[in-house]
Amino acid sequence: MTVRRISISEFKVHCTEELRKIEKGDLILEVTRRGKVIAVVQPVVASTPTLAEWIGSGAGLMSPAASSQFDEPAF
Repeated sequence: MTVRRISISEFKVHCTEELRKIEKGDLILEVTRRGKVIAVVQPVVASTPTLAEWIGSGAGLMSPAASSQFDEPAF
């Protein structure tokens, strides 16, 4: 992946082309104003996990012995 600096005025002119390169994963842009980096434009690294992925399935977390005692008090 290539990192390249580009002025904000040049970015305005070539925005669509540059974003296509970023979307493909070929480029990271550092956008500058008067030589100072003001923004970094890069592809999204990972998507937000779904609720099911975040929580997990829970498989194997309870033993059969524990599940058979639901009707009994915990004390």
